[in-house]
Amino acid sequence: MSSNNAHESFLIYRGLKFFWLAIALVFVVIVLYIWHEPLDEPNGGSWLGYTLGVISAALVLWLTWFGVRKRQYALSATKLKVWLSAHIYFGLALVVIATLHSGFQIGWNIHSAAYILVLLTVASGVFGVFVYVRYPKLMTKNRAGLSLDEMMGKISELDQDILKEGQQLPEEINSALLKAVRKTSIGGNIFEKLSPKNVICPTTEARNLIETKFADMSLQDQHISKVIALLAKKTKLLRRARRDIQIKVILRIWLFFHIPLAIGLLGTLFSHILAVFFYW
Repeated sequence: MSSNNAHESFLIYRGLKFFWLAIALVFVVIVLYIWHEPLDEPNGGSWLGYTLGVISAALVLWLTWFGVRKRQYALSATKLKVWLSAHIYFGLALVVIATLHSGFQIGWNIHSAAYILVLLTVASGVFGVFVYVRYPKLMTKNRAGLSLDEMMGKISELDQDILKEGQQLPEEINSALLKAVRKTSIGGNIFEKLSPKNVICPTTEARNLIETKFADMSLQDQHISKVIALLAKKTKLLRRARRDIQIKVILRIWLFFHIPLAIGLLGTLFSHILAVFFYW
């Protein structure tokens, strides 16, 4: 594979190969739907309805299988890109096919429940695409070449230097620095991970204390000016580390919606199929 293909986005893989295949499938289905003349109003019980139902069910099973395939360690990055590109465009095509299969008839029954779950699952998948296109780039930019473990290591080193310098300073500053080292946390509960800016950070408090109350002393005391510089470096690393965790949570959180919806869709789909065969 050429270097251009290696860096090609899954959205435009092989010149939008799967986009055009999905478009072709949707076009054929729409033409058949327009050409079809059922005895009654369009519905899933006609020969075209059953055909579209089979295609829809096959697509649901195939798309769900992607969730299994992408977790296989032997799956290369290229194959993963192929599956993901196909997953996205045929998932969107499924919305059109399932809609035509229903004949635009929605009611309070298991059949409509399956259709609604198709829409919700695809919608959550679209959000997932947005997340995975946007946030990995933000993560790379935020890390600036450092992994989270490396950030934590540098923060630990800064803490040691801060404590060393703090021993030469007034008790109020030293106490604030001790609190900054011992009480500063990264992560926390889900709300703290998603909103790191709202976290009360002892390191920020210590920095604000020194810069507002002891700023004048920094001109005469090198220890204070050095502590301010160390706290500034630590604050910057803390911001990056918390942002890194925030992005990871955002990348994963949509799965808590997408996967249960997909599982619910599978269960409802089988119930829908059984009901059709039972009453056929």
